[in-house]
Amino acid sequence: MALQHRNFTAARMTLHPTTGAVRAALVLLLAAGAAGAGLPHMAVAAESSPAATMRDYSIPAGSLRSALASFAIAAGINLSTQGVALDSLATPGLQGRHGVTAGLQKLLQGSGLEVADGGNGNYLLRKMNTGTADGGLASMPAVVVSAEADRATEGTGLYTSRNMSTATGLNLSQRHTPQTVSVISRQQMEDFDLTTLQDVARATPGIYGKTQGVSDQETTYFARGFALSHVNVDGLPLDVTGFNERNVSADMLMYDRVEVVRGATGLMEGAGAPSGSINMIRKRPTATPLLNTSAHLGSWKDRQLTVDASNALNASGSVRGRVAASWRDSDSFVDVVNNQNSTVYAIVEADLTPSTTAGIGFSRQHSRTDGVFVGLPTMLDGRHMDLPRSTFLNNADSVQKRDNNVVFADLETKLEQGWRSRFAITRIEASSSTRNTTNSRIDGEIYKLNQSETGWKYNTEQVVADWRLSGPVTWFGRQHDVIVGASYRHDDSDAGQSWEGAGTRVIDIRQWNPYAYPMRGAPFEPYNWGRKTDEKGIYAAGNFSLADPLRLVLGGRFGWYAQDVTGWYSSNPAWRRGLTENAKFTPYAGLVYDVDRHHSVYASGTQIFEPQSSLDVRGNTLPPLSGTNLEVGVKGEYFGGRLNASGALFRIRQNNRAMADELNCPTGGAIYCARAAGQVQSEGIDLQLSGSPLPGWQISGGYTYVLAKYTQDSVAANIGQRIATDEPKQLFKLMTNVQLGGGLAQWNVGASIYAQDKIERRDTAYLTRQGGYAIVGLTAGYHISEQLQLRLNIDNVLDRRYYQALGYSWSGGLERYGAPRSVLLSLHYKM
Repeated sequence: MALQHRNFTAARMTLHPTTGAVRAALVLLLAAGAAGAGLPHMAVAAESSPAATMRDYSIPAGSLRSALASFAIAAGINLSTQGVALDSLATPGLQGRHGVTAGLQKLLQGSGLEVADGGNGNYLLRKMNTGTADGGLASMPAVVVSAEADRATEGTGLYTSRNMSTATGLNLSQRHTPQTVSVISRQQMEDFDLTTLQDVARATPGIYGKTQGVSDQETTYFARGFALSHVNVDGLPLDVTGFNERNVSADMLMYDRVEVVRGATGLMEGAGAPSGSINMIRKRPTATPLLNTSAHLGSWKDRQLTVDASNALNASGSVRGRVAASWRDSDSFVDVVNNQNSTVYAIVEADLTPSTTAGIGFSRQHSRTDGVFVGLPTMLDGRHMDLPRSTFLNNADSVQKRDNNVVFADLETKLEQGWRSRFAITRIEASSSTRNTTNSRIDGEIYKLNQSETGWKYNTEQVVADWRLSGPVTWFGRQHDVIVGASYRHDDSDAGQSWEGAGTRVIDIRQWNPYAYPMRGAPFEPYNWGRKTDEKGIYAAGNFSLADPLRLVLGGRFGWYAQDVTGWYSSNPAWRRGLTENAKFTPYAGLVYDVDRHHSVYASGTQIFEPQSSLDVRGNTLPPLSGTNLEVGVKGEYFGGRLNASGALFRIRQNNRAMADELNCPTGGAIYCARAAGQVQSEGIDLQLSGSPLPGWQISGGYTYVLAKYTQDSVAANIGQRIATDEPKQLFKLMTNVQLGGGLAQWNVGASIYAQDKIERRDTAYLTRQGGYAIVGLTAGYHISEQLQLRLNIDNVLDRRYYQALGYSWSGGLERYGAPRSVLLSLHYKM
């Protein structure tokens, strides 16, 4: 969160003991980051102060914490509490029209608390009649509540956020965004121990993760029948296609929230599939002391430690820093497997002027897996072998290492008349290397497999930059919001074989010992592959007020795309231009009509394009795939944005899919050529609810139905068939947590449900299937004190036995069980 210059006095900003620790950690970590990776350019960030105007409020009597959260979101302010216990306090509520200060004073009646105006929309909550030199501010971190899309969910206690900009770049509420959007907040991540991007995706309505890589840490994410092409960080898209899914990893310790859009997102991302967008928003420094630590102990020797500290680095609060780190060492329910992960994150933020804020930081993630598990075989006809869930049929000597180094910067300036300029840049260097065994079938054999040794390395260097200018305009007597911007993305990725075993051996899985065969390499001629992508774009969008209840969200993007590839080679790469698109236009349009003060209906059409490499009979590259998302829906916003609901019907068509050109290049002829005539269609329903329906009750969940099928294809038998039967048509996800009251006010309890319908995979004389299933989780937290909480999480409480990934007819592996029942006990300290 980027705060402007504070008007706090030096006395009130007496430096907290955490300041020295944060300073020292930042110096060491930033020095290490500078040594490890360079940033080509500097970047940009700031934010506009909310308008301190009179507003109408309808906040019921009850929990003071919940009431303050609701008020801060509705008013668009930052509200910080320090050394104040709120859980046991109540409020008389607030009704009618009030200014910010008067409204807060009304809510605080009888609480023994008062509010101080820190300027620029920042307010401090403190105890009354304190005579301390710092004006009554005790040594506790800020709890930040904000309505801005680029503000934190940290400290709000909510499972939602009011505004977001991932879909259009415009600062729109969820209700007024004409696409289906979701948010996984900091509070939800903490309550349900969502520590990885895989965890977050599993909790997000409409998102399905398919794990079928070399290890279970490699996941491809799907929405509405298509794989996501990018994972965004602070709105900057990182490529996760091809081998790059192995290299773009995320420890949720670094992030405040994850925003998700479903449907085509070409306006902001450029080229890609019409699936959706995941946008991880980093934590920002706070101007008041913050210290969060935790220790975790769970099933399969799961041990984890985290620390997260932030504070102002000078007396005025104009320079702020934040550092975070985690360490984890865990075995698995699968024998032999051990995972080790470590993360460090650091960021410094400075108010260069009262209207300009700059930030710079870096992160480093390292993981190592000993005992690379590639999966289990099925019977020859696809039936499951029903082996023990702990079965490991690979080699104990196998290993995978992953490194992810990121440096980033941003610069944001508040201009006159409500306009803002923002420039941001991120550079990522990521690599993974794997040495493992793979198992393949022997014709006619059930329990005997061919086992071979192999090893691969993958690298990617990506630089992504974006500049945008946004603000209000008045045309035809009405106020509108507009944004213009430009973006650049460069991706240099390569892969290569790094290991080959001495030969192939036959193993019998009934007598397999993973320690029996140490891996021994032999001379080999490696395979290598390279890809370089450059993408540039200019875009513009506006939220136009056509009438009091009717708004038009209209935008477009011109994109330039070029990709050079090598193909597979042994020693000397021969680069060639594989794909080129110039000034490709991508439109965006949506209408939003406010039915009443809480409900809106909308209709939208969005597009995205994806270059393809197939050639026509003249040797020309086929036109790019074109994905169009048509969507109609209704959205609701309640309790000042503390609860959001939506329902949508959608249809996605992807055109220009390559089809064999039998007229000019018949099968069996001298050459193969294609024509852009294939089409697939995905349609379905998307329902979701997130936020707080009652004080102390948080809920997040949704139901999704997706039917994606071929409508035109060169294989007639495919028409009308599903694109991928190994992805569920139906997903249901629910997470909820309740803060108890009265004599049980120190307790909160929660539950989660993940359910999906059947998945299957067919081949000749082969059918493997996992029926529909539901997984139930439970959580409970006990506040030992205001700062210390003990939490228990139990996943798969009923110990449901299921397969999360299916096998193939040709493979002696790749089938994977889902995790059995697991227990995690954690202790959290927040100062």
